[in-house]
Amino acid sequence: MRVAVLFNPDAGSNMKFRGIGAVLSKRLKGHEVLTCRGSFGKLYLPDAAETYGDVRSGYRDSITDMTSSLVRHAPELFICVGGDGLASYAADTLITNGCVVPIMGVAGGTANVGPIIAVSPEMLEHFDPKKLAVSSIGAIHVNNGCNHLGYAFNDVIIGNTFLGTVNGKTANLSVETLLKKNEKKVVEAPSDEITADTFKITKNGSQVKYSIERPAQIIASPLEVDNFYGRAITGILCYSAHMPLKAAIGLYDEVIVKMHSHETAMEHFTKVEHLLFGQGDHVSISGLSGNGHIIIDGNPYLREDEVISLEYMPNLLNIAKPVIQCGLPPTTQRMYLLPRM
Repeated sequence: MRVAVLFNPDAGSNMKFRGIGAVLSKRLKGHEVLTCRGSFGKLYLPDAAETYGDVRSGYRDSITDMTSSLVRHAPELFICVGGDGLASYAADTLITNGCVVPIMGVAGGTANVGPIIAVSPEMLEHFDPKKLAVSSIGAIHVNNGCNHLGYAFNDVIIGNTFLGTVNGKTANLSVETLLKKNEKKVVEAPSDEITADTFKITKNGSQVKYSIERPAQIIASPLEVDNFYGRAITGILCYSAHMPLKAAIGLYDEVIVKMHSHETAMEHFTKVEHLLFGQGDHVSISGLSGNGHIIIDGNPYLREDEVISLEYMPNLLNIAKPVIQCGLPPTTQRMYLLPRM
């Protein structure tokens, strides 16, 4: 079997990645393994074949080039080791290239909460590349004006900070400082002034009503039955498990995606309003302030156009997980036996 492996050179620790690389090397013995130069993979998989990928000044451009280089060799399984950000960039490139190879995400980054990064390093001990549980997942397609930004498999956040790692610790980082100066600037308190007086949200061309007129944070997320188990406490979102509306957008009266101290976190009620939308619906957000930038699965983007548009797209990507002894829930697992090479 031909397996492509890509590491995020900026995520996790060197020691952790060496451990993951050692286990992958053992479990992939006898298979054709492809990876990229240095800390993108070859450093941790010394016996793997190295394929050329350009290392550019921009992190996203480098990941795009590395992923494109790997998929040109027609892998039957694509493994990415890192966090949700790496998985989002790699998945975007796979979709753009029309590559339907299953992707298996191994947790090794700042945030490992999305549906792609579903394999812990411990699960790799049970990894057999010929026996995988594969399921398809959808995402929210995000555009800024006429420009494609990415696919959100976990969430889209409107704000001026994103979560990143500085000196081994998770912190709120400035979107603008990273993207304009390529520097990590820690922000103690994210701005809650992300909208202007002209703020509005439309669904299929019609403006929707809401009572939180100046939300402190806006989040949109896919809501799929295999990845979201609705409960009454979630309000209207609990219906998503039984309806074709598989995404939602929320307005919050305070910033909730940030670093909280245990003493101050969630000591009072947070107001939230949700709007469900599904395949074929178009949701647009406009009237944001200068603090209203875009974070897709942890990856920051500068907002360069007035309008942000969201569209839910089902069955966009195949994700793979090892079949372990306890198995996966019957509703989410199917055996996907890859051909022997």
